[in-house]
Amino acid sequence: MASVTVESSLAFSIDRILGLERPGNCLKLHRPWAENNVESENREQQQQLNSQPTSNWYIGRRPRTAFTTSQVNILETVFQVNCYPGIQLREQLAERLDLDEDRIQIWFQNRRAKLRRSLRETRLTNKNNFFPGFSQKLYCV
Repeated sequence: MASVTVESSLAFSIDRILGLERPGNCLKLHRPWAENNVESENREQQQQLNSQPTSNWYIGRRPRTAFTTSQVNILETVFQVNCYPGIQLREQLAERLDLDEDRIQIWFQNRRAKLRRSLRETRLTNKNNFFPGFSQKLYCV
């Protein structure tokens, strides 16, 4: 009973943001850069790399997290509403998406960095369109 009142008092809850049921088990990973024929070549290269000894820097390193398409969609939806989710919302997401809370925190950090980078590139493009030759003058100094 207490958990229901805590969830209903939160400003941002997953159910309120998404309005969806628990996501299904989608096993297809979100890898938009990979194509079907490239995946088989990558698998062969990965098997060759696994047979070689690993570098010192890689020993003890945590394996990379591969997010599914449904996980990425839910994280993007939450990001549109709140790009700085608190610990309670991150823990709800972790439970719902079957991920670690720290992976979700890192995902949001990386997504905010991606947003800042795209805004910076957009501003530079707009300056170049508005002031032709602006970037050339910067390099000629």
